[in-house]
Amino acid sequence: MRIFRKKIRLREALVKISEHVSPVGVEEVPLDRAFGRVLAEDVRASVDVPPFDRAARDGYAVRASDTFRATPERPVRLRLSRSGGVCEGECVQIQTGEPLPKGSDAVLMLEFTRNLGDEIEVLKPVTPGKNVSFRGEDVRRGDIVLRKGRILRPYDIGMLAAIRQRTVKVYKKPEVGIISTGDEILDPLADEPQPLKVFDSNSYALAALVEEAGAAPLRLGIVRDAAGVSGLKDAILDGLIGSDVLLVSGGSSVGERDFLADALTELGEILFHGVALRPGEPAGFALVNVNGERKPVFMLPGFPVATIAAFELLVRPALHRMQGMTPVERPSVLARAKRKIPSELGRVDFVRVRLEFEAAEAYATPIRTSGAGVLSSVTRADGFLLIPEEKEGVEQGELVKVFLF
Repeated sequence: MRIFRKKIRLREALVKISEHVSPVGVEEVPLDRAFGRVLAEDVRASVDVPPFDRAARDGYAVRASDTFRATPERPVRLRLSRSGGVCEGECVQIQTGEPLPKGSDAVLMLEFTRNLGDEIEVLKPVTPGKNVSFRGEDVRRGDIVLRKGRILRPYDIGMLAAIRQRTVKVYKKPEVGIISTGDEILDPLADEPQPLKVFDSNSYALAALVEEAGAAPLRLGIVRDAAGVSGLKDAILDGLIGSDVLLVSGGSSVGERDFLADALTELGEILFHGVALRPGEPAGFALVNVNGERKPVFMLPGFPVATIAAFELLVRPALHRMQGMTPVERPSVLARAKRKIPSELGRVDFVRVRLEFEAAEAYATPIRTSGAGVLSSVTRADGFLLIPEEKEGVEQGELVKVFLF
């Protein structure tokens, strides 16, 4: 049995992981399925936006020079054109977004006119270009409108539609296999719960976290301790054949029936096992040989909060890299510690906190600083803060960064 005797620092673990994960490939998707995906190439406009000079207001298309002397007391009269174009002394009624008629160079807003039937009275002058959106004003043909590595947001989809980009090349979503281990756990969807069992919360939480990170989760079931090293090896190999990366929760600690390290040692190489992180200390990372390819496997603790902490700090950045983007932090706020939060030098503490607001200032109250199996400490939290390994805790009133769930 392999026992993690040496815990590496979190930043060292992240470096090792980043050196062995990369985008899993590129695919082309239609515009209506591109939201949330990561661009695999720059997108250039093939058309001007707008594609023609157009009205930016409802009103009348005019020659600006015909309106220069207009005042409410001495309005200028213009004839409504019958040809569709605008000659001297003429105008054409126009709606927002419509092409500017030939001969016109400005739009006079309705509120500065009086309709006399075949004519209008101009009550205020306009300058050339007033209330006009010119061709290419937004985007010119050939411009790069979106850069490689960008996560496509709703307004990005609008821009793609505006330049008639029917398909885009994006990085493939990594397929993430998820395995739970242990004799004591039971799938909550099983028909007949048995006594002295706990329900498998890890695989469901991990699947949701994987999806939130933009990847595709594949729940692969539970491997019993009774299957031993051999059974676990088979499950890992089967899981990796159909996925790009594997998450295995449980079996990574030092108990007599913790077989994960043994199985991974026989299948490939463990790059680290044990991280200076609380909770999440038994986490590890390995590479397994499958059909001539080395695929990553994350060893995650069995306790739910430790699994979540290890996912947030180790797995989420890796999944981002596998989608071709720089790891993105969760949204965060600055808050003051409501009370002192102790910690130990040499490890990173993942502290679940509740936020309160007083006089326009945020305060963070720790819900629980220990208890890797107390899942409610996460569900009752608004987010988490990290106490760096070089600090012996956080003082009351100290400003901290809270990452929001």
